Amino acid sequence: MRPRMTPLEIQKREFARKWKGLDAVEVQTFLADVAEDMEALARENADLETRLRALEQENDEHRERERILKQTLLSAQQASEDIRNAARHEAELVVREAHDSSEKLTHHALQRSAEIEKAIHELKIQRTNFRLQLQKSLELFQQVLDFDREEDDKDRPLSYMTRKADTGEGSR
Repeated sequence: MRPRMTPLEIQKREFARKWKGLDAVEVQTFLADVAEDMEALARENADLETRLRALEQENDEHRERERILKQTLLSAQQASEDIRNAARHEAELVVREAHDSSEKLTHHALQRSAEIEKAIHELKIQRTNFRLQLQKSLELFQQVLDFDREEDDKDRPLSYMTRKADTGEGSR
């Protein structure tokens, strides 16, 4: 609030003289003192107003910094949340891919296992067939050998008989 009078106005102020008036020197001294006090108060008031404007500006700057910090904090929190969500999504994707991959590997392994079991079964059938063919071949060879032995056995007595017959016919 501005004073109604300035110190200079107080110093320049002149009063009308009356017959039984105040002591002029005392009034002038008082007015000079009041003017000095008013001048000091005005300087102090101006200094305080300057300081107040500086503090208000500083306060505004602090408020702006606080607003920026709050915005930065909110942005950081949002970025953190976005990163967490992205990481969670990425982890879910990796787990899903791993699960799909394991399903494919398991399916492939089961298919391969079935193919191997089928191949083993076919090899067993081939072995059984080979064994049967070998057994038939052995039986056939055995029959041939038996037949050959029988033929050998038949041939001996015949050859003895023929010799006897040859010798017998000559002796008669």
